[in-house]
Order: sequence, then structure tokens, then C-alpha cells
Amino acid sequence: MFLIKKRLKVEEAKEEKPSEILSQIEVAVDQLKAVVEQMKLAASSLDHTSNATQQSTFQLVDHLEKTVSYTLQVEEKTKVIESSALKVSDVSRRIHEYSEASYNELIVAWNSLQKLQLDMDELRTSHYALLSQMELLVKQSQEIRHILSTIASISQKTGILALNANIESARAGEHGRGFSVVANEVGKLANQTSVAVEQTRNILSSIQSGIHSTMRMVEVENEQIENGSNEMNRVLSLMVGFKERLHDMTALAHESAQSVEGQTASVQEISALLAYISAMASENKNYAHEVARHMDIQHKNVEQMLKVNEAIEKTSNELQAMMKKDEHERTFSMDLRVIERMKEKLTSFVQSYPFDRLNASEHEVYLNEFLHVNENVEAVWSNRIDGTFIYSNPPAGLVNAKARPWFVEATKGNVYVSSVYTSALTKRPCLTISAPIVQDGSVVGVVGIDLSV
Repeated sequence: MFLIKKRLKVEEAKEEKPSEILSQIEVAVDQLKAVVEQMKLAASSLDHTSNATQQSTFQLVDHLEKTVSYTLQVEEKTKVIESSALKVSDVSRRIHEYSEASYNELIVAWNSLQKLQLDMDELRTSHYALLSQMELLVKQSQEIRHILSTIASISQKTGILALNANIESARAGEHGRGFSVVANEVGKLANQTSVAVEQTRNILSSIQSGIHSTMRMVEVENEQIENGSNEMNRVLSLMVGFKERLHDMTALAHESAQSVEGQTASVQEISALLAYISAMASENKNYAHEVARHMDIQHKNVEQMLKVNEAIEKTSNELQAMMKKDEHERTFSMDLRVIERMKEKLTSFVQSYPFDRLNASEHEVYLNEFLHVNENVEAVWSNRIDGTFIYSNPPAGLVNAKARPWFVEATKGNVYVSSVYTSALTKRPCLTISAPIVQDGSVVGVVGIDLSV
């Protein structure tokens, strides 16, 4: 049988009841120290958070000041864009108006060209009719020339007959004198007719020459009219495409004007929103300065909390030192083989169940089972890696175990066995065995038990 010695705080002249009081005081001091340690951790964390928040607040204030500056610059740029958008809107509107006016003028020109085309078609038809009439006139003049040739032939024959009549009247002597007069007159008439026919033929030739010249001119004009008509058709064909494109341009100008108007309205709304955002940014900057001021106050309060914590910790240490005075050594018997057996059993137990899931319901079932099958175990619990309790039976007497030796050693991967001490749970002497919860080679938690002494 091996003996483990524990020195408990008892005065020489006191009996069992004062010893219990001292044990309770020891537990209270131990709990106070644990609370102080937890307060120290919390205060340190709060101080770190306060410092980080203070730095973040300073950065936030700096960023907000830059944001206000940039927002004001953006607001000014937006006003310039708004002014440009208004000008573009006015230009787009004028382009649309000009496009509509050009389209209307094009329609008028189109109608005029179509009317001109119709007039040219009528003129061409009239010229063709004139050519037909002039060709008919040429044919008729040719017939007149033929008639004149006939008259000239008759006149010539009449002259010959008059000459023959004169000859015969000369032969007749006195009796043919009257006939000679008639023959002379007929001869004169034949000569006059011949002269008239020749003159008429000359006039007719002149008329025919004029008609031919006129026909050539009309043919040239017809050709010019035909070319002009073809050119007019080509122009009209081009104007059809131009009219369609101008119509599309007018529609696009209208859509562009509407889009620019919508864009202008949007830019104006954005400008108003930016002005609102700028005002809010200025307010946020003021709020950030106020937060920074409060953070300074909080930082000072945290520093005071740390000082209070140091004072409480000093008092706790002084209490522990006072209780160590005049204490006598009391010896509790416990077989070390039992301790080793419980170490092995706890290690095997932790490895046999999925404690690494850190599920509170599962831990409750597993730990209560271990508590019920081991009579010398009076308390079981489990902790997360941050020291908080997952499950404890009886309920934990500590807020956080992060500073306890059994927790510190177990988080290093060791199975820890403490010396005998007064339990904060049962208020009786005990010792603690703790083992790490390992997941993928890393410690993620701790399982602990108290053995009664």
C-alpha cells in the first residue's frame, strides 16, 4: 500500500468541525482564484478587443473622412456629368427635331420628284405623239410633192400643147388667129403653173427640211427626256433608300433623345442620392468620432478592471498564504495501482467513444455511464478547448477551466493526475485525472474525473 500525502489547513487546537470549515474556505478560495483567473482572461480578451476595436475605429474614422472627401468629389463630378447630360439631351432633342424636319422636307422633295417624273413621262408621250404627227406630215408632204410633180408634168404637157396649137394656128392663117391667142394664154398659164409648182416644190422642200430638223431635235429631246427619266428613276430609287435610312435615323434619334432624357433623370437622381450619401457620410464621420471617444472611455474602464483584477488576485493569493500557516499534514490512503488502473480505464474510455464530435447530449450519456460503473468516481465532466464545459455531473463549480492545471496538462496531450485537494464540486478531498480528446492528431477538448479519497 502506497500513501499520498496532502496537507490540509487545520489549526492545532481545532477538531473535525473547524477542519470542515477550513475545507470550505479552501474551496471558496480556490473558486475565487478560478473566478479571478477567468476575469483576468476575460479582461485581457476585452482589453485586446478594445485595443483592436480602437484601432479599427481610428481606421474607420480615417476611411470615413476619405469617404466623405471622395463622396464630395464624386458629387461634384456627378454635377458635371449632369450638366453634360442636360446638354446632350438638348442636342439629342434638336437632332431629333432636325431629323424630323429633314424627313418631312425629303417627303416634299420626293413628292415633287414623283410629280416631275409624271410630267416627264407625259412630255415624253407628247414628244412621241409629235414625232408621229411629224412623220405623218412628212408622208403628206411627200404626197404633195408627188402631186406637184404631176401638176408640173401636166403643165409641161400643156405648154407643149400650147406650142403645138400656136404652130397649127400659124398654119391656119387668119382663121387660126383666135385660136393662137388662146394657145398663147394657155402657154402662159402653163408657164406660170410650172413656175408656181417649182416655187411650191421649193417651199415644200424647205418645209420638209424644217420638219426633218424638228424631228431630229424632237428625237434628241426624246432621248434626253428618256435619259432624264431614267436618271430620275435612279434618283427616286436612291431616295427610297435614303428616305428609309432617314426614317430609321429619325426613329433612332427619337429613341436616343428618350434614352438621354431617362439617363439625365437617372443622373439627377444619382446626384440627389450622392448628396444624401454625402450628408450621411458626414453624419457617420461624426458618429465614428463619438464611437472613438466612447472607445477611449471603455479602454480606460478595461484598464481599471485589470487593476481591480490584479488587486483581487493579490488578495486571493494572500488568503491562500494565510491558510498555509499552522497547517498540519494529514495523510489519506490510496492505492497507486488504483490510480494507474483508472488512468488506463479513462484513456481507453475516451478513445472508445466519439468524444471528438463535442456533442453535449452524447457526452452526457457516455460520462454518466462511466460514473455509474465506477463507484470510486464521484464527478465526471468534459471541456472544449477554450475551457468552457460541455457537460458536468454534478454541475461544474467553475465558470471556465482554462487556467486549471489538469486542463492545461491535458490540452498538451498528457494524461494528468493531480495531488489530493478539496473538490469544488463535492466539497470533499479528492484527486483529478484528466485526458485529452484528440481529433486528427490535434487536441480538441478534455475529459476529467474526480476520484474520492
